[in-house]
Amino acid sequence: MPQTNNFPLVRVVVTGKNEEETNEHCILSIMNQTYPNFELIYVDANSTDKTFEKADRLKNDLESKKNCQRYVAVSRRADTPGIGRNQGAEIGDGSILAFTDADCEADKDWLKNLVQHISSEIKIVGGPNISRHKRKSRITTAIDSVLTTYIGSGGSPEFYQFNKDRDIYVVSSCNMAITKDLFKEASGFDESLRFNEDSEFCNRMLRKGYRIFYTPSARINHFRGIETYNQFVSYYYKYAFERGKNAAKNYHLITKFNALSLAIMLTGICLVLLSFVNSIALTILVSLITIFVAGIVVISLKISIRNRSIMLFFYTFPIFLSLYTVYNIGFIESYIFRIK
Repeated sequence: MPQTNNFPLVRVVVTGKNEEETNEHCILSIMNQTYPNFELIYVDANSTDKTFEKADRLKNDLESKKNCQRYVAVSRRADTPGIGRNQGAEIGDGSILAFTDADCEADKDWLKNLVQHISSEIKIVGGPNISRHKRKSRITTAIDSVLTTYIGSGGSPEFYQFNKDRDIYVVSSCNMAITKDLFKEASGFDESLRFNEDSEFCNRMLRKGYRIFYTPSARINHFRGIETYNQFVSYYYKYAFERGKNAAKNYHLITKFNALSLAIMLTGICLVLLSFVNSIALTILVSLITIFVAGIVVISLKISIRNRSIMLFFYTFPIFLSLYTVYNIGFIESYIFRIK
């Protein structure tokens, strides 16, 4: 195992496609890590803009980066994120692999805070993905406020930020470290998945008995490209559609929130149909809708009070409604009706 002052060599794999606005910042944030012994592999999925050109040019900056032992940038066909990550994992050395994406920026101690938790007992570690935007607005504030609540995030560490070290059921592939031996044993990410490859991978590891550890100190700032309401709706519809499609093939990808949402949606449909012939069904339906709306109102008010902006309520409330609506529509379309 290559080491520098007892620090194992880490291979950081960054994947990206058409991220020319963010990839330079991402790569430089990795090059400037305080962890004293790592190499950086950038795998570009045949970008059609200047993403790879900018990444390749950063080789000239390597001499000034004392902790980054080597930087390699390659452009290859990678139709899914899993393909690019698996390819990057095969390039270079290192007993530990770390993954992030070209639309992310890492805090300077990100790698150090991940690696310090790797041990014989813990072989997979991740941390929070903090949503960032090109410019701050009431819409982006409302979106972030909704998604960082437990209800809005569905309890997913992709958005919900736990405030202490703990075991968890999944960490995002844009903020993950794993021992090379375990990654090879698992044969890497599922290359057939365009979304949820991290969920599928972590679920596989849990079923094999491995722990997945989360530390809030290993922070990644994620520029997801959600700047407007329309982008928010489009992103979550697409994500839910792909999740439903993947869950239809692998039931392990159905989360408790997915199951609950499906149950509520199907119950609502049944109550609507029954309400035409039974007044009790209509009463139950109205009661459920009232409870649901009241819950969203209460959470939206709490967000407004916490941010000291009553106007924020009028943004967070429709964001909540839109999130549940488009997510469930997308998930049900692909999961139940098998729409491709």
